[in-house]
Amino acid sequence: MNLTVKYTDATGIDIDQTHNLTRLAFTKHFAIAGQGYAPKLNKLLRTIAMFLHYSYYLKEKGFTNNHFSEPPIQLSDPTEKGQFSNLAGKAIADFLSKRIDKSKFTVNYEAAMRLEKMPLKGGRPDLLAFAGKSRFAIEAKGYSEGFGDMKKHKAQSKTGGLKVDFTVACVSYNLYKTVKCNYLDPANDNAPSNDDLLRALTRNYYKGLLQFLDERYFEYREIEIQGEKFYEVSLLYPGFENDFVGQNSYCPFLYYEILDYYNPQLILPKNIVDYSENGLSNESSPFLFENINNVNIYIDNDRVGLQIRGLR
Repeated sequence: MNLTVKYTDATGIDIDQTHNLTRLAFTKHFAIAGQGYAPKLNKLLRTIAMFLHYSYYLKEKGFTNNHFSEPPIQLSDPTEKGQFSNLAGKAIADFLSKRIDKSKFTVNYEAAMRLEKMPLKGGRPDLLAFAGKSRFAIEAKGYSEGFGDMKKHKAQSKTGGLKVDFTVACVSYNLYKTVKCNYLDPANDNAPSNDDLLRALTRNYYKGLLQFLDERYFEYREIEIQGEKFYEVSLLYPGFENDFVGQNSYCPFLYYEILDYYNPQLILPKNIVDYSENGLSNESSPFLFENINNVNIYIDNDRVGLQIRGLR
């Protein structure tokens, strides 16, 4: 999918951009964007089920023609469509923050408020992102048709109370025709922010992912991509059903047919133990994945990615 983006910079100048979003990249951002707490083993089934539940919206034919698909009439549900549109808008905003502002980490804004022991009252944006020494808030929207009132979306991005260097309103619209995005506005290198919040949030994030390196449950090996070391973790653990799920009748089908076909692998940074103990700092640099022609692997700026067979 090629995202047509109108990027409005800090001076108010509009710049037309195009960013390629593969289905694998969308899967990563769709599953994690805005997650309030760290990804963990017991969330794996929920993530997979979420992807399968919305599979009608992610058909390859529509995706390659730059739009999301819609379910057949007999399965049409306006509420579900609205929920998917909202989630898709959040995933695309997360993706574009990595491409446009080179953010290295994003998190649910409310999760950051909880960590700072702030009252959860009033309006707040969707995401909090960290880029270089700056932090910024993102209000994300996803619509079937037009993009609404950008001034109101921008105003929403400024609520919430967390100290940020700037804010962004990212609205994705025409989701089921030709996806377009408004991204208002970019980074403006302001004074550095204290990195205590970034360290605390990323410690939780990588600590949760560290569970996937438990050799009792998953096999993994070391690989190198663009000069950096990573772990490639196979998610096809035969004992997962008994150890984590229980005797649910659907699990053999889910794991030994669907997952066996896609052969999914989780990509984790080699330094994940250090990240889980110390977190990222303002000085940490994002990983800028360059292998855009290989649709079967995607690594986000936070060095967490997916590799899969047969998905584009």
